[in-house]
Amino acid sequence: MKFFATAPSGLSELLREELMALGAQNVKAQPRGVAFEGGLVDGYRACLWSRLANRIYLVLVEAELPNQEALYDTVRAIDWSRHMSEDHSFAISFTGKGMGIEHTHFGALKIKDAVVDYFRDSRGVRPSVDVDYADIRLHGHLNRNQFTLSLDLSGHSLHQRGYREGQQVKAPLKENVAAAILMRSGWKDIATQGGVLYDPMCGSGTFLIEAAMMAADSAPGLAKSQDMGFLSWLGHQRDIWSNLVVEAEKREAEGLKHLPPIYGSDSHPGAIKIARQAIAQAGFDDVIEVQLLNINEAKPWGEWQPGLVVANPPYGERLGDEDEVKALYIQIGECLKTQFVGWQAAVLTCNKELGLYLGLKAKRDHSFFNGALECKLFRFEIQEEFFRQPALKAGVDLAAEVEVSMADLSQTEGAQMFANRLRKNLKNLRKWADRNKVTAFRVYDADMPEYALAIDYYHTLEAGEWLVVNEYAAPKTVNAAKAKRRLYEAMSVLPDVMDIPSERILFKVRQRQRGGSQYEKLQERKDYFTIIENGAKVRVNFADYLDTGVFLDHRDVRALVGELSKGKRLLNLFCYTATATVQAAVKGAVSSLSVDMSKTYLYWAKHNFMTNGMDLERHELLQEDVVAWLQNLPNLTPFDVIFLDPPSFSSSKRMEGVLDVQRDHVDLIEQTGRLLTQNGVLVFSNNRQKFKLDTEALSTWEIEDITRKTLPEDFKRSPKIHQAWLLRKK
Repeated sequence: MKFFATAPSGLSELLREELMALGAQNVKAQPRGVAFEGGLVDGYRACLWSRLANRIYLVLVEAELPNQEALYDTVRAIDWSRHMSEDHSFAISFTGKGMGIEHTHFGALKIKDAVVDYFRDSRGVRPSVDVDYADIRLHGHLNRNQFTLSLDLSGHSLHQRGYREGQQVKAPLKENVAAAILMRSGWKDIATQGGVLYDPMCGSGTFLIEAAMMAADSAPGLAKSQDMGFLSWLGHQRDIWSNLVVEAEKREAEGLKHLPPIYGSDSHPGAIKIARQAIAQAGFDDVIEVQLLNINEAKPWGEWQPGLVVANPPYGERLGDEDEVKALYIQIGECLKTQFVGWQAAVLTCNKELGLYLGLKAKRDHSFFNGALECKLFRFEIQEEFFRQPALKAGVDLAAEVEVSMADLSQTEGAQMFANRLRKNLKNLRKWADRNKVTAFRVYDADMPEYALAIDYYHTLEAGEWLVVNEYAAPKTVNAAKAKRRLYEAMSVLPDVMDIPSERILFKVRQRQRGGSQYEKLQERKDYFTIIENGAKVRVNFADYLDTGVFLDHRDVRALVGELSKGKRLLNLFCYTATATVQAAVKGAVSSLSVDMSKTYLYWAKHNFMTNGMDLERHELLQEDVVAWLQNLPNLTPFDVIFLDPPSFSSSKRMEGVLDVQRDHVDLIEQTGRLLTQNGVLVFSNNRQKFKLDTEALSTWEIEDITRKTLPEDFKRSPKIHQAWLLRKK
């Protein structure tokens, strides 16, 4: 028999090694997974014991198709009475393209027609299709003219071990990816020698449970042995499966007697609660211990035999997030160097540079994919010989003075080059802004790398023109004094080029305030002004906060939300100052709910509503941690339009847990989807530069990428400023 095991991206070679160890024959790694051969027992054993595979397929037919019609004929010619009866329900998935078949739905439809016609012609009755609860699942794959049809033996993705059933929150790391990381980290050998496993940022507990299952010799498919896809298949051999299950139960019972200590901790109570629930459902609550602790707190468990520290820390990327995340990695490194000398460590991150902030020399690194996101696993030996200073960013001494007056600086060659670039930008942008009635736009965005500034122009109703200048942090390779000189050169020419008095030019440094949050005030001037955007009045504040109250790059996204909301009900999540809601109301939204956890921003939003004469009973504001609110969803009437614009990264004290948009976006979208009407539309966007939407995990949605459509003229020099999609339920 021929089989094919699918795997997460990047794990085919590791899966090949696993299947060979399980006794499979002629094992060959391929981009989508691993092909292998053997008896039915080998296919069953892979379903029961593979820690890495997603699905196990039994190949029913392989054929080279001469034309599109041959796909139907090939499937129709199979003796389906060997596999199912007319009383079975079935479902079909399809991948690939060729022979003029460009859409997976069309390919699946051809296979469905062939199966149905077989039974209708031979039995006079056709089996029914049941996408959700099928007795038999088939999978077709087409690569040009090479066609394969397979029976899905597993019937579900094997990463679903069963211990997360009933939990609303999806784990940030799939179980089979976590198992692969533990394999690469040498956990099985460490466990055999009695070494401890510790995850200091355990989150929902995936590493802890997978480590316990590996150390206990527990088959990952054992808990769902009664849910395998082949149990309704007419070719199923019950004795073979029963013997494998009994053997697995005996091995687990023996392995549980020799489990090493496994510990986890996290700084967020919500994460600890979720982890304990999953650990109990996995049957390891008497083995795995978790505690509420910060990364730098002393561990309460006493002496440990050295083992493995494994962690999947957050990896934020937005301006302001960068310093906080780097500080977190420095903390992790200090924890390892002070408390875990003599141990092994494994740290997963999507940003290779962050590894430098651990202050340890890695002995190995491996590439992994967490959903669509490419990550690096760094492996360390915690020994003094591998210690080094973390790559701390050198801060610019803002108190140091440049030995040149501002007047002299404005005449330098660099200042004049900067001024010329600014005039060139203004020439085009002013025409565009006047034509489109845009009163606030970005004039300059680090067009010249030496002058790393973002400059935004605002025309207010009350006080005319203003400039807000944000400085990007200079790279470590740039001399601090030179960076400051260039800043002063740029600032010296702005009043003349823009024809705006210097007292109306506000300067800010784009980095998170130490010891505070993104909501902390910079000043207490309380000067609010009004601009017009997409026909709505928007309140802005240039001095008191890091942000002004409106993100200019999302101008066209907000316009789209407004158009979609005409005559509809809108839900705005992570609403900030609710400018999108205001514009939707102006366009004719019948009602809205805007949710954010910041009291400051909601107060600001309320004034936006009042400035536009909005009915506060029909347009509601709600102060909630959006993540927690979605997990404990109230009974609400579904919304026609939902705008979901989460931050890239958030670890606010007001939140339960750490939000990372790359890691958590699938869960956010799926949970938000429960509040969407059947024909509704979800507008999803974020500002993370390397963000990748996990379309495979969102297969139940129709997805349209609208990033380019929503990129305004003033941000076309920075095409990675945001990404946006429209999602509709299939």
